[in-house]
Amino acid sequence: MPGSVLKAQIRERIWERMTRDGVALLPGAYGRTPAFRGQEESAQRLRGLEVWRRAERVLVMGEPALMPVREAAVEDGKVLTVPDLSCSDQGWMVELVPFLLDPDQAREAARVAGSGAAGLVCGNCCLRGKDVAPVDLMVIGAVGVDRRGNRVGKGTGGADLVYALGRARGFLKAETPVAVLVHGLQIFDEPTDREPTDIPIDYIVTPQGVILIEALVMRPKGLHPSMITPQRLRAFPALRVILEREGIELPPAAPLTG
Repeated sequence: MPGSVLKAQIRERIWERMTRDGVALLPGAYGRTPAFRGQEESAQRLRGLEVWRRAERVLVMGEPALMPVREAAVEDGKVLTVPDLSCSDQGWMVELVPFLLDPDQAREAARVAGSGAAGLVCGNCCLRGKDVAPVDLMVIGAVGVDRRGNRVGKGTGGADLVYALGRARGFLKAETPVAVLVHGLQIFDEPTDREPTDIPIDYIVTPQGVILIEALVMRPKGLHPSMITPQRLRAFPALRVILEREGIELPPAAPLTG
């Protein structure tokens, strides 16, 4: 079975399960990376990990399910970077420096960062990827993930694009750990093959516990031409401008991993 078909089936089943069991929060599971009951507990488990405590700079995707993680980052005094692929006028990486904000202002900015709704305030800037300093941890969401760290997103490939751009621009390194926050119902058992452009997962964090992925996998080292599809350009209208302003020229063929 083609990987895209299997992933679509996994998505539908997880969305249905989360809806049936009342785990998905409003506005629901279908068509998105679901916010879920217990996401605050997942964020607290992440905060208990050494990889979190060591991190001074964290990149967290802008999904609602990760709002507690973004709030935790500024509460713990970490520089928070949130990508926004809908933004291209000034930059597409929103960066919050918590010691330049009062606590309430920092938490509110963290809640809406990456949603396109965040106005720039003191201590909050919008950067191009080439101006972002290396981060110590990347935190993403998912529709589903298996125990080998193979992740299924909502189908638009936004997190994969951010990872690839981060590698191309140097703010993500091959050794940068990646954590995914999900509910236990989002862990699936079907055997899936990891595609070369998929994000490697190091930690699966759920309300029930943490799974450390110790398998060695090759990591995407940049943006491959196969990632720029008509579907992605429609999903992220600012992507073409972002690539132009980053000065990224896609070669006709390039190694996917390394």
